[in-house]
Amino acid sequence: MASSRAAHFKIDAMVRQAREPGFVLDAGCKLAFVNSAFEAFTGCSSETVLGTPCSNPGADRTSLAASLQPPPEALLGQPCGGASLFHTTGGERIWRKVEFWPWHDPKGERLGILGLVRPMDAPAQAPESDWQRTRIALLDARDLAYSRHGFDSLIGRGPAHDRLLEQVHLASGSRMPILIVGESGTGKHTVARAIHRQGIGRGAPFLPFDVEALPIEVLDRELFGSDQGTSRGLNFRPESTVILGDVLRLPRDLQAKLATALEHRDGPRLIATTAGDLDEARRAGTFRDDLFHALSPLILRLTPLRQRLDELPLLAAHLLEKANLRVSRHRAGFRPQALDVFMAYDWPGNLREFARVIDHAHSTGDSVFIEVDDLPLGIRGHQAAAYLPPPEPPAQPLDQLLNELERHLIEHALKKGRQNKSKAADLLGISRPRLYRRIKELEIPDEGGEEPEEGV
Repeated sequence: MASSRAAHFKIDAMVRQAREPGFVLDAGCKLAFVNSAFEAFTGCSSETVLGTPCSNPGADRTSLAASLQPPPEALLGQPCGGASLFHTTGGERIWRKVEFWPWHDPKGERLGILGLVRPMDAPAQAPESDWQRTRIALLDARDLAYSRHGFDSLIGRGPAHDRLLEQVHLASGSRMPILIVGESGTGKHTVARAIHRQGIGRGAPFLPFDVEALPIEVLDRELFGSDQGTSRGLNFRPESTVILGDVLRLPRDLQAKLATALEHRDGPRLIATTAGDLDEARRAGTFRDDLFHALSPLILRLTPLRQRLDELPLLAAHLLEKANLRVSRHRAGFRPQALDVFMAYDWPGNLREFARVIDHAHSTGDSVFIEVDDLPLGIRGHQAAAYLPPPEPPAQPLDQLLNELERHLIEHALKKGRQNKSKAADLLGISRPRLYRRIKELEIPDEGGEEPEEGV
């Protein structure tokens, strides 16, 4: 106990003497001390910030607690650092490098964490935290989406995701019909709701209809009214947004009524979704061309998760944070081995399946990190490979392939002719001298002992 107090006083002294902003988190990750440089940098006095808990991954991103949140590596006792965004009392947004240095008692129990706030261009004194890098990327993605589009519910990165955000922004300002195409679980309903919330329909009714689940007569009545079809428009207030999924399941007679209804530009906005193949449905005659053309001015195509593997760490961080906010227990990150399992899996259920896996893992284990053992059995190890296409055979030179084929044919002929080379040559349709020469060149074991003849 005495050694623990001595270590604590030593750490306090180090922070007090530091010229850079410094702080100390206690064993429970509450702010226990800040030096005068920290007060000057943030504009916060020690009296107002001491006792602030800094371990909640769901903390308000603009709060001091979020800026000082230790990465999972630090909670496991490893020195680490990374970029962090500070919002000062003066309204400034300042990026700084924050380094975390845990210290422990002789039994290995964490006593606290020393933190230093350093300029971004300062030489690193602690290893960079992979999880902090992902967390910052998540904050950047949210801030960018919100500043440009007014929402931050669609998380991702890369050209395809940027194009989707631009399409959502364009669609939200229009009353034109919209068609969202994507595999089951890719987030079609989330995209539709983002269009509704951002655009001219904000605050108006958002009315989803599941074509496959509803009886035809109910769907007909709800969409077109109960007046035997005398109305040619949709039976909703003009400011409403109607979500129709899956539109390919709509019977052809209702498809015709819908195509006619969409000619009324003063009606409600319609967003149709489908997980099916539009071109195949049109060729098969199950989807009308007039409805396709009515819906085709703006088509949003969602990318399946198996084609977004580089975004998985970012999406995992986003979904884990949402899980942390739903319940009182908090998991700080993922083991690299767990992320490897995510990368090896084909995600047939896309984002919906990924969210369920994260929720399952979040509720299963007790460690700071989510471990491989916390993941459902169905996606672990070799079971994940069952969802992947078979690997392509390695490329071979043509000559090598032809030699292997010829070797196989000669061995088969010799076996069928009981090692009699004359019979084998007849079976192959070549001369015996040529057969002898190829046996030698291909290094095929000669078990017959016959002498070759001259000539070809």
